[in-house]
Amino acid sequence: MGSTLVGPASGACAPAEAEAGSVRGVPGQYVPTYGGAAERFALGVRGPAILAAIHKVETDFGRSPLPGVRSGENFAGAGGPMQFLGPTWAAYGVDGDGDGTKDRYDPDDAIFGAANYLSASGAPRDWYRAIFAYNHADWYVRDVLRWAKRFGDVGSVAEASCGPEAAAAELGRAVRLYEPREFRTLPRGLMAAGYAPQPIDARLYDNAVWILRTYELRVTAARESGHATHGDGTALDMVPAGDIASQAVWDRSAGRLAADLGWRRSCAASGSKPLCPLVPAIQFIGYDGYPSHGSPRTCDGGCPAHIHVSWASSSFGSGPLRPPARWVMAFPAPGERA
Repeated sequence: MGSTLVGPASGACAPAEAEAGSVRGVPGQYVPTYGGAAERFALGVRGPAILAAIHKVETDFGRSPLPGVRSGENFAGAGGPMQFLGPTWAAYGVDGDGDGTKDRYDPDDAIFGAANYLSASGAPRDWYRAIFAYNHADWYVRDVLRWAKRFGDVGSVAEASCGPEAAAAELGRAVRLYEPREFRTLPRGLMAAGYAPQPIDARLYDNAVWILRTYELRVTAARESGHATHGDGTALDMVPAGDIASQAVWDRSAGRLAADLGWRRSCAASGSKPLCPLVPAIQFIGYDGYPSHGSPRTCDGGCPAHIHVSWASSSFGSGPLRPPARWVMAFPAPGERA
């Protein structure tokens, strides 16, 4: 592949609207929170806009002067920017900003709590049902959907930035890394729904984060015991961040990654070098055609659908937990944004 550069499909950067000003009428400071909450609770591509719409309809993005927005409760007992009732918050409240508390008056916590409640109520499979559960009124559902349509895909604006994670990676090159021989835990927002953060070899952290963000994938397994090739933290099992039941979503995410890393259907039964012309840093890809791996196209009930990627290392194939490998191969990738 030479020195192939792979980056965002658009090849362009969006204005830095997400941190200040507004994005399609949505206050910019909340856009990353909508996206993070939608990702964590697997709300799909419509999730950020619907969270923004509920925020708008409930309290005008927390700007309403009415009782129960910043403190106390309204006449119905609801409080906070997303207007949670006390018992509902007790059941679905989330510490969205990681400060150790679940505060329904904190916008980050409230938005993550709303995403949790929508997910538990049927989203994204049935948005009407989920929004109706949030407020039992047909007019309310129509109002939220109307605002969501107006806002459009607010999440993509926040994600398509000019930061390092939007830059290109040189998949056609590889560097042998000896240090630091340690593990680093992946961000919670890049784990699949229901999975706790797991570590990966620290030398592969930037590779992993770049892949997960660029191809819209989430991790189901990193370094863990009892799982072939995962014991040394040089492998990832991943699923799409979007609708995992949609083959089209798999093709756009996992399928695109597999192809960019050199995987071909003709060598899928092996998934390894030298039969597969994989890029230099990658040792093995388990996808469509490899036993117990792949998209719904080949994993139709017989296995949990996922794509497996293993980096080349001095200890490839480790099942039991073990210390970091003596060396790993990594492709040059943008580092994590500070």
